Amino acid sequence: MASVEPQDLVSSLQENRIDEYRVLEQKKLLSQISEEEIKSKYGSIFLDVSEFEDIILKKGVYYALLGALYAFHDRELDPVEAQHSPLFKIIRADIIKVYGEIFDSLVSEETWLFESFDYGIKHVYYLDWQLYLSKICY
Repeated sequence: MASVEPQDLVSSLQENRIDEYRVLEQKKLLSQISEEEIKSKYGSIFLDVSEFEDIILKKGVYYALLGALYAFHDRELDPVEAQHSPLFKIIRADIIKVYGEIFDSLVSEETWLFESFDYGIKHVYYLDWQLYLSKICY
């Protein structure tokens, strides 16, 4: 399984093509637990984006972190564990970096938020692969 890189997000944003499969997968995740439940469990720890003044960047970071929390829930992993929590800093840094590269050519806010959410999900799934699934397979 290939690692998740900021350039992956840039490519997805430049393609500006949201395929139906990913839409369905996100809907499936969203149906498992409400955003309010996620926020009440982890919001104060992981979802504070008050330091950002740019609204579009703030929303992108928030959605990426929220996507990661949904993925942690989906994989039945605890985001607070020491080996999991550093991922949130990585996701934040990646979203900031990508936004700096593409904000002049951002196609739509809807695409930005969808891809940011998906980026958070991908990071957790890769972490799950790295830490747990790859060891089971090999």
